[in-house]
Amino acid sequence: VYLDGIFSGSSDIKALLPVETSRFASISTEFLNLMKRVSKSPLVLEILNIQGGQKSLERLADLLNKIQKALGEYLERERSSFPRFYFVGDEDLLEIIGNSKNLPRLQKHFKKMFAGVSSILLNEDNTIVKGIASREGEEVVFNKPISTVENPKINDWLALVENEMRMTLAQNLAQAVQDMN
Repeated sequence: VYLDGIFSGSSDIKALLPVETSRFASISTEFLNLMKRVSKSPLVLEILNIQGGQKSLERLADLLNKIQKALGEYLERERSSFPRFYFVGDEDLLEIIGNSKNLPRLQKHFKKMFAGVSSILLNEDNTIVKGIASREGEEVVFNKPISTVENPKINDWLALVENEMRMTLAQNLAQAVQDMN
């Protein structure tokens, strides 16, 4: 069920993990066919006598374990490329990767990855990150907005957002110190 949501729901995941996606589709089809045969047998003892049923289930379980392992390795690679992904769990990371073009849906994960940031400020068509906002309602508008169209890979634009946070806050702090003098 967990893997079904991953491989059925997101076209991004299907594109990023095509081998695992096709393997999962074939496992799912084979499992459904086996369950149809099981549903035709009202007695438990008849189910135990289904030709090759147990071997088929064992093989499917082994293939599912391989898919789960490949998925774990993929998530680890993603975390290595953007270390703030270590702050979110596997399911959240899959949601982030699977919805990388749906920025409003990603909003809830920013507070997990960036302390003090509850959301990002977006333009009208949700393709440009204009700044950040805190839970208290404070907003910092970036000096250089980040385009998710020009940087479609989520790791890339998140790294740019992280860098722009630092740069904008440093410039705002320098300006505040200068204004006080």
